[in-house]
Amino acid sequence: MTALETIHGADALSPRLGETVLGEPHRIGSNFSATHFSEEVFDGRMDPLLMVDHFVMTGPTFEPHLHAGISAVTVMFEDATGHFLNRDTLGRDVALEPGDLYWLAAASGAAHEERPAEGARVHALQVFVNLPARLKAQPARALHVRAADIPVLEGRGHRVRVVLGQSGDVVGAGGTPEEMTLLDGFLQPGGAFAHALPEGRQAWIYAVSGRVSVRCREEERLLPEGGALAVGAGSAAEIILEAAEAAHVVLMAGRPIREPFVKRGPLVMSTVADVERALAGYARGAFGRIPA
Repeated sequence: MTALETIHGADALSPRLGETVLGEPHRIGSNFSATHFSEEVFDGRMDPLLMVDHFVMTGPTFEPHLHAGISAVTVMFEDATGHFLNRDTLGRDVALEPGDLYWLAAASGAAHEERPAEGARVHALQVFVNLPARLKAQPARALHVRAADIPVLEGRGHRVRVVLGQSGDVVGAGGTPEEMTLLDGFLQPGGAFAHALPEGRQAWIYAVSGRVSVRCREEERLLPEGGALAVGAGSAAEIILEAAEAAHVVLMAGRPIREPFVKRGPLVMSTVADVERALAGYARGAFGRIPA
């Protein structure tokens, strides 16, 4: 037996599916409610994701704020109504529409403001994606993926938007700092969908609504509505999602970073000095201005 066969043989016996985690409810005033997930409770298997908020926002909630060392990602669901107004220190002033994605790779530092347009009901995910140390000092940049440009996989009881990366032969948007797959899927009662997870990638799976069965090799977990689980890295494996009832599910996958970091709110840098440097730069206007 070769060394590679030995590694893959051990991998086949190791558990890949983490335990199901229920999100924590989080509410701010009357305009913002969320189901919150943080990387601390996924035993390292959520990496490179740091945080996911599944939220509904109907009015201004957050003041303009700084991000550094991460990507701040907004994934608009198709059932959102109205526009989500996004302004940032890159000079972008974008009205996100239902189904859009906006990826702000803050890196060395960028600030933004997000608020619903008048009368809008924003239903979305806010995701913080860690950046490796070699990218944390880079200039900030942004990616806007429009709903109309997102390819869709349709098959036996499923409809899946390939927002980022690739699933099967269908390729979504690229251009993220590190390779990332993001699938926004819908299962009909009795429907199923299979995604091939490449070697060395981890996945995070969330049941937005309905209940979803997740299988990987001989393991199986049931995700209730509002529940998530992570799939640890290893050899290539097929993830099978099945639903006995109508369900909405999100899958994100990427290569884990596995580097130490210092987290101070929406700043995630390699050292405390790096965090303080980013805060000082923001205070003196080094990252630009948010459009008026």
